[in-house]
Formats: sequence, C-alpha cells, structure tokens
Amino acid sequence: MIDVAAVKTYRYLRISMVGAVVLLGVSILIERSEVDCWQTSVSAYYYTPVRAIFVGVLMAIGLCLIVIKGSTSWEDATLNAAGTFAPIVAVVPTTDVGRCWSQSPGQRPVDDDGNLASWVVANIDNNITALLITGIVGLLVAAVIASIATRNLRAVAEVGDVGMRIGLLAAMVFLVVGGVLFVVWDDFDTRAHGIAAVLMFLFLALAVGGNAWVRLNDPAPRTYFWLYTAIAAAMLLAPALMFPLGSDWSHMVLVLEATEITLFAIFWLVQTKDHWRETV
Repeated sequence: MIDVAAVKTYRYLRISMVGAVVLLGVSILIERSEVDCWQTSVSAYYYTPVRAIFVGVLMAIGLCLIVIKGSTSWEDATLNAAGTFAPIVAVVPTTDVGRCWSQSPGQRPVDDDGNLASWVVANIDNNITALLITGIVGLLVAAVIASIATRNLRAVAEVGDVGMRIGLLAAMVFLVVGGVLFVVWDDFDTRAHGIAAVLMFLFLALAVGGNAWVRLNDPAPRTYFWLYTAIAAAMLLAPALMFPLGSDWSHMVLVLEATEITLFAIFWLVQTKDHWRETV
C-alpha cells in the first residue's frame, strides 16, 4: 500500500529545493535592479541586502541534501557530502567583498591590512562552533535512537546497508577533521569558503554522474542516461573552460557559480520527473 503522505512529502522536498534556488536568484535580481553593476560572485552578495536569503537558502539546501534519501548508496553519499559543505559556504563568507551594492555595508568586512574584520571573524567562530556541536549531538542522538529501536547497542555499526554505515562514518570523520581544522588552521576563516564551495559542487556533479551510470543500460532511447551524462559533463567542464579566463574576467566566478547552480537545478527537475511515480 502506497503511503500517500510520504510520497507527497518526498515530492514537496524535491520541488522546494528548486524553489530555494529561484528564491536566491530573484533576490539577486532585485538587488541588481537597484544598481548598474553585478557583484564579482554569487558569494559576494553576502555583503549586500541579499545576505539573509543567501545564508538561508544555502542552509535549507544543505539540510535537504542530507535529509533526502538518494536512489543509490553512491547518490546518497554524494548528496550528504554536498549537504555538509553547504552550511560552511553559507556562514564563512568569501573574502572577495566585491564593489557593487545598493547599500554599502555599515561595517567594513575587511580591514585596511586585508584581514577579515573582527565582527566577521566573530560570526564565523559562533556559526562554525554551533554547526560542529549540533552535528556531534545529532550523530549521538541517532545512535541512541537506533540502539533503543533495535535493542542492540551496536546498531549503528550493524544495522542498515553498507552505504549507510559508510555515510555515518564519513560524517563522524568530517566533524572531527573539520573541528581540528577550525581550531588549528590559521587560514580557516579566509580559505574555508572557497574550498567548501568547490567540494560542494564537485560532490553534486558526482551525484549527477552516478545517476548517469545507473541509467547506462536503459533500453533505447535512453533519454535519462543522456540527460544525466550531459549535465554531469557540463558541471565538470565549466570550471576547466572558465578558470583560464579568471585573471581577465572579473565576473568569471559569478558566471561559473550561476552555471553550476543552474545545471544542478535542471538535474534536480529532471530527476524529480524521473522518480515522480516512485513509491516509498
């Protein structure tokens, strides 16, 4: 028997992610209508009136990527990985402040010596600490619930498929390594945003590629295989084609980020159509 509520919740969750991307895009366009220029990157809109939407959308998408169950262990793992990096992109701002805003930031985010201002560093310290603590508590609660539900103290290590257990282990490693880097790495505040953004898009591309691999043996015309393959290839090729233009093109990062976000949104819509009639 089909659980109608579960199916609808799955559909709404998928569609809401596309809605979140549209929300960010509309907010950026509203800001653009107030000025005659673009920021140098999507991330630089953190320093404009778009900030609340930018942070909120990334936090929401990160949560959705982790919560939604992938159709395969590979997809589930790559979506979870991308979801863990999205909050870092949200709360650790880029050091590229840009030069285009309708309202100039009240407090300069970067000091004259090029370092992040103390208020930005305080925001990062608060938010990353909160993410680490919440992640650790979440894993502990999950372990307790699993042990109580199965009456097995080793449930986390023994219950579920291999992919799920590897995912839990990866989450624990991520939290430990992330916590250590946050404490000991002097450049965390200035480098974490860029690295997290690159890894987030990489894992999203790998998730798309995994879907193409699953549909490799589809009978003709193999529509979904070709769609997934084209999107994954475009997501991986876009940086290779645009990075050489970086020094001569001030808006390269903006176009690259917009391209990656749009491609993933297209994939998400295609996959939603692909799995629309799946039962739970």
